[in-house]
Amino acid sequence: MRAVPSAQGRRLLALERIISAPARPGPLPSRDAFRLGDACREAVRLYRASVQGRFEADDAGVRRLAALARRAMLIMGGQGDLAGLSLRAYDHERFGPYLGVSDEGSAAAAIRQAALNSPKAKALGVAADPLSIGVALDAERLGGVGEVVVGPDEYVEVRTACLGRVLNSTNVGTRVNLRFFRRHPVVWAENEPFDKALEPAKETLRFKIAPFLRPPGGLARPLTVYAAFPRGNHWGNAQRVEFLKELADHLTKPGVADPDVHHLGYQASIRKGAAGKSDALRALRLAAEAGLKDVALAGSVRRLAEELVSQPGLLNYLPPGKLGPVLREAAALGVHVRPVNTVDPETVARHVWSGLQAARRMGFELGKYGLFPLTLEESEAVIGLIQKWFGDWSAAPVFFVDQGLLSESRIDTGRDLVRGLKTWLQMAGRHGVRVVLIDTVEKSKCPPLVKTPGAAKGLMSLSQIRDVDRLGAGLGIKILWAGGITIPQVYELGRLGVFGIYVTSAAAEPIPVPPGYEKDPWLAAVKEPTYEGVFRTKLLLEAGFLSARSPDGAKVGRSAKDFLAAFSGGDRAALKKAQNDLAKECESAWPRFWSAKPQKVLFSDRTRRFA
Repeated sequence: MRAVPSAQGRRLLALERIISAPARPGPLPSRDAFRLGDACREAVRLYRASVQGRFEADDAGVRRLAALARRAMLIMGGQGDLAGLSLRAYDHERFGPYLGVSDEGSAAAAIRQAALNSPKAKALGVAADPLSIGVALDAERLGGVGEVVVGPDEYVEVRTACLGRVLNSTNVGTRVNLRFFRRHPVVWAENEPFDKALEPAKETLRFKIAPFLRPPGGLARPLTVYAAFPRGNHWGNAQRVEFLKELADHLTKPGVADPDVHHLGYQASIRKGAAGKSDALRALRLAAEAGLKDVALAGSVRRLAEELVSQPGLLNYLPPGKLGPVLREAAALGVHVRPVNTVDPETVARHVWSGLQAARRMGFELGKYGLFPLTLEESEAVIGLIQKWFGDWSAAPVFFVDQGLLSESRIDTGRDLVRGLKTWLQMAGRHGVRVVLIDTVEKSKCPPLVKTPGAAKGLMSLSQIRDVDRLGAGLGIKILWAGGITIPQVYELGRLGVFGIYVTSAAAEPIPVPPGYEKDPWLAAVKEPTYEGVFRTKLLLEAGFLSARSPDGAKVGRSAKDFLAAFSGGDRAALKKAQNDLAKECESAWPRFWSAKPQKVLFSDRTRRFA
């Protein structure tokens, strides 16, 4: 065992004194703050160098540096240096599909070792680096509700376990923090005869528009005011239409409004189910007859929407089968229909930015962000801002196939699911997105992502996945896939040559609930990735890729089928032998595959030490 050279040992002691010094009350003087920041960055750099064999340290020294790096990252709120890698740079056509395995850090060593012992890593030898190995520890806590975000302790545990050896990614949230604009102004028809109700309504309309007619600066601000009838109003349809027409005409009067930017809409309340659909259609036709172009609907939240906290737009009030006809009727009438609450996408995007920025500061190579429960148009506004802020990094938006896609003009679920996914991809491509994730929100309730002949259920067939993957490639988008992917499906997705997959159950085993999860009231067990589970998943992913592309593909394919048969048979000895045989076939197949590819410059980092 080599000792830490004296000069380096003295430097390590100096860094420990600076970083581990007791916190002082009050703010640090500028000179001390700069000194502490420099020491923290140096500690993380030395730790990276030590695990990559570029800094001479014995095992005890590496462990001391690891502890120091964790402390430094907590102080800085990150690793101090911008990440030099981004998952968008991963070359899956040369190195096969990327693999992400979800964990909060307790299984980090198992995930890392499985990746570094994979056939591809062995075939690469000293040329192996994180962007050639193509495995990431995906930092997520696996709670009773599914995957939830990690905090600072998990971030530093995961990053120090992987730094310089394998990649890191994380999901900063499945759903966004919905923020709404202030509700639009409403003019209510009083419960009076028509003639008595009209003039007060006109005066209220003028009053609500007045601040927007001559605001500071002199230019009128756009505004739509909505007219509504209270539940006790008993006017007939003709009177209601006339009332709306009178108010709309009032907006054209001098001094009342600017008709170019000030408009009248119609707000209506709807019931649930079939009755709610009828109410919505009636409201659309009433508005169209009065010459209005905007309808806002209010209603009682469906039970399913309440269980999910909320659903996109009008799905809060109507199920897909009832909402579809409403959207089609609105399009036919030229009327824009929406819920009474309007999402503020810029504020939503800023919340997403804060989570992604934490991942980037920690040096992660990818940050995923869910967009549920946003509509297509709301998602586009958020994605546009996120891409502007993270254009040189991999910020990957997520499409949830079990939820489909709601837009202003249609809803794509069930048989129309793939149509909605393609529409969403085209939108993402317009904003320069380079990596996306296709996943499911409710993994415990919905069918898994992949539908294969051997699977009882599934949302997308392999042919549909291939079709969508080709569309993504044409748009310059690399697609990651997740959602209950099984071991046999890992092999099939490898054969397709997808950019990458994420797995949890396929690489994990249930364990007793650890202390970090004990407050989760509905958690009976926790899924913990194992070395064998991760190695097996990575092996099959490589085998699938090589079987369809390598000159040795036929031999790899036969070994893979033997392995899958042994896996389903339950004979441990047969499984171990089949696994070893397949690993040997893949290790020898990689060089032959690369020799048939155009030569590229391979890698600079060298992976050697594991703290």
